[in-house]
Amino acid sequence: MIKRHLSSDIIDSLRHFPVVLLTGARQVGKSTLAQELSGRGWNAAYLTLDNRVVLDAALNDPDGFISGTPVPAIIDEVQRAPDLMRAIKVLVDKNRKPGQYLLTGSANLMTLTKVSETLAGRVALHELHPFMWSEICDKEPSAILGDLFREGINTAALLKKWKRHSFSDRKEEIKELIIAGGYPQPSLITSVKARRRWFDSYRQTYIERDIRELAAIEHLPDFNRLLNLLSFRTGQIINFSEVSRELGLSFTTLRRYIDLLEVTYQIYFDRPYFVNIGKRLIKMPKLYLGDSGMACHLSAAEDWKTLERQGRVGNMVETWAAAELKKLISLADARYQLYYWRTYAGREVDFILERGEKIIAVEVKWSHKLEDIDLSGLKDCARDLKGRHLMSVLLYPGTEIVAIDKHTLVMPFSFFFGIEF
Repeated sequence: MIKRHLSSDIIDSLRHFPVVLLTGARQVGKSTLAQELSGRGWNAAYLTLDNRVVLDAALNDPDGFISGTPVPAIIDEVQRAPDLMRAIKVLVDKNRKPGQYLLTGSANLMTLTKVSETLAGRVALHELHPFMWSEICDKEPSAILGDLFREGINTAALLKKWKRHSFSDRKEEIKELIIAGGYPQPSLITSVKARRRWFDSYRQTYIERDIRELAAIEHLPDFNRLLNLLSFRTGQIINFSEVSRELGLSFTTLRRYIDLLEVTYQIYFDRPYFVNIGKRLIKMPKLYLGDSGMACHLSAAEDWKTLERQGRVGNMVETWAAAELKKLISLADARYQLYYWRTYAGREVDFILERGEKIIAVEVKWSHKLEDIDLSGLKDCARDLKGRHLMSVLLYPGTEIVAIDKHTLVMPFSFFFGIEF
């Protein structure tokens, strides 16, 4: 059993909220985590709506189902019977005792207007992601974001605090992490053929069950083609009009399919960073598949040499790093936002981490050998966002931390993500 970092946050929420909702992509380990939590002094009954008898009871009489189920209770795959939320609200409004329900779902239920209005103010929300690198290595989550955002700190002070400047070469390990991804089962499978079968089965079940339960898909081949195309666009700025033309889909249909992929955690978007917050919403976002292993599978890249032949190593490394950052942010005590930065002249920084009005610029490179051009985007960003910019970090697969200047560090992936700290 690989320990999930999110466990302690969920336990804390169960102490303070009557309802806790755990969402995430299918097969990320929600059911396993929920059942494991019920054995930690919180003795909850476990019910899953994957069981046909249980599902029929929940659909036919949600009020009777909830009133007849003693608390505390875990209800798994609750998106299959959304009206249970209303029935839970009725009981919870009579008794606000914490820790009554832990609900899990493989769709982002809080994006559904009816559900979000029903549970507003009564529920703590948590998203479970595929495995983090630190979870696979049985390490604690990295505290790097707190160190980097400390007011007034500089590279000399950070290097003094961290002391160690040399680390193991983990480039081959990272390659395997990117190809296998973080879904629990394929991440632990060593057979390429068995891993391929798992991803094929996942895709088929996801489309034929999960998607069809949420919405009508008129043309499954079009939906499949969209998923394949997006796997080749991961880590890139996305132009929806261009994708619509390329696939021959109406813009309305494309946006509906995109929304379904987003609500089921298969894709997500990073918005461009502007000091003017309004501009962040109207400019083109950058697209990422939720898991690098799935992205590799969909684009038929089962090994690193194939990625190299496709010329897609950079985008896939960025996709993996984006997911690790997203997972790290979800566990942080402070509130961070993730963006990218790009000028009209084409200068770009892969990630902007924002806390309050301060930002950290993060660039991702796969080469051990770094040149001036690799730092040019970070330098432009620091200059343009002067007053908000605290620090720049260039992540690479090397073995040393190097201070470029007072506010710029080159840092191994393994250090930043807490594998070697």
